[in-house]
This record gives sequence, C-alpha cells and structure tokens, in this order.
Amino acid sequence: MEQTGNVKILGGLGSIFVILGFIPWIGWLLSIAGIVLLFIAMNKLSQIFSDKNIFNKFLTGFLISLAGILLGVIFGLFSMLPMMKNGSYHSMPSGFGLVFTFLIVYALNIAGMYFYRQCFNIIHNYTGINLFKLAGTFMFWGAIGVIVFGLGAIGIFVGWILLAVAFFGLPETYEKTV
Repeated sequence: MEQTGNVKILGGLGSIFVILGFIPWIGWLLSIAGIVLLFIAMNKLSQIFSDKNIFNKFLTGFLISLAGILLGVIFGLFSMLPMMKNGSYHSMPSGFGLVFTFLIVYALNIAGMYFYRQCFNIIHNYTGINLFKLAGTFMFWGAIGVIVFGLGAIGIFVGWILLAVAFFGLPETYEKTV
C-alpha cells in the first residue's frame, strides 16, 4: 500500500496556488510555488502507479506553455519597437507583430493544455476519479475557447479548481503497481 496523503495536499495546494496567480504583487510567487508543488505531486503519482508518462506529460505541457509565455513576451516587445523608436506613445505598435504574438501564444497554450489533459486522463485511468479527466477537458477546451473574447479563460480557471478538488478527493492509500 502506498500513502497518498502528501500527494493530496501537494497537488491540491499546488492547484489552488496556481489559481491565486492573478493576485497583484504576490500572485506570481504563488503560481511558481503551485507549479513546484504540482511537479512534486506528479512525480509521486508517477512512482505510485509506476507510470513515468504522468510526470512526463505534465512536464511537456508546462514547458510548452512556458515557451508560449516567453515567446509572447519577446515578440510582444519587438512589436512595440516602432512605438519606442519614435519616442511617441501615441503611435500604434505593429499590428502584424501583435497578431503574430497572439497566434503563437494561443497555439502553444492549446498544445500545453493538450499535454496537461493527457496527464490528467492517465491519472483518471489509475484512480477512477472523474474530476481529473474533467479538469483536463475544461483546461483544454478553455484554451481553445480563449479566442472567443477570452471566455475560455473561465474554462481554464474552472479546470484548475476541479483539479484541486480531484487531488483532495484521492483516497489515503493505493496499491503500488509494479
């Protein structure tokens, strides 16, 4: 029998900290702490179920999403160069640059959420807790729906809440699979 008490707490709190990432000043710290806690929880679940795909899919989703954020910042800054070059804050940034930036961030966010969804589906297959699968579905379709006036962000937000509830719903012990 393998104890999941730590996984419940780490995964649940990690998900909640990611949700609180919007709080001014300390939100980014909470998000980083949340991601670290989720990585630890995913690693422990990978060990409990002897399936490295749980951790690998989560890591892949994170790295793709992080790449989207970094590329978005870089391309977003480059699209502002005409405005900075002229020294006028009344001129508009490059429209093409902003559209290109949005499309890159959008595509990479969808890809990242796809891998998160795969990770949560694997966990669902081992635990039988439907909320893991539902959380992944909300996050993935929310990422796709962001293009509709940002409404998909609500789906992503709900997905993180469902993930926290799913972690807290894990039983105390599982048979370790070999």
